[in-house]
Amino acid sequence: MWEWLAENAWLFWLIAVVVLAAVELLTLDFLFLMMATAALLAFGLSWVTDSFVLQVVAFAVTSVLLIFLVRPVALRRLNRSTPDTASNTDRLIGLPCQVLEAVTDRGGLVRLEGESWSARSVTGEPLPAGSDAWVHDIEGATALVAPYPAAAADGRPAPRPSY
Repeated sequence: MWEWLAENAWLFWLIAVVVLAAVELLTLDFLFLMMATAALLAFGLSWVTDSFVLQVVAFAVTSVLLIFLVRPVALRRLNRSTPDTASNTDRLIGLPCQVLEAVTDRGGLVRLEGESWSARSVTGEPLPAGSDAWVHDIEGATALVAPYPAAAADGRPAPRPSY
């Protein structure tokens, strides 16, 4: 087994690169990308030297350096380019919606972003069909909604209440 590994170290490192890159695609945390890059270096080194121990040491040292020096910079840069970007259901919080079926603290139906959502009143106050509301939170597939305040006298929308 060890003899085969020593003779085919390049194949071991190539498999390691592919597996680590695949895991990175699942996690998207840059940790496995750094390790895949180190495995790629070890793959290149396997063509220069037959010393598997040297390849493992190079992989380990490069992994540690990349994880502690390059990864934080890459994460900061990524987070700076997308600051506080709400995604999935988080982006729906604070949006207005229209009540399709009366909403109570037990249930109801609202139109949100062109889709029908099950809804519950966050204040416990029933909302009649046809009224306007806003999304306070999302719990699973249920929108927790509150009554939308009436517009101010000068036509500007009233500020959203906070709970």
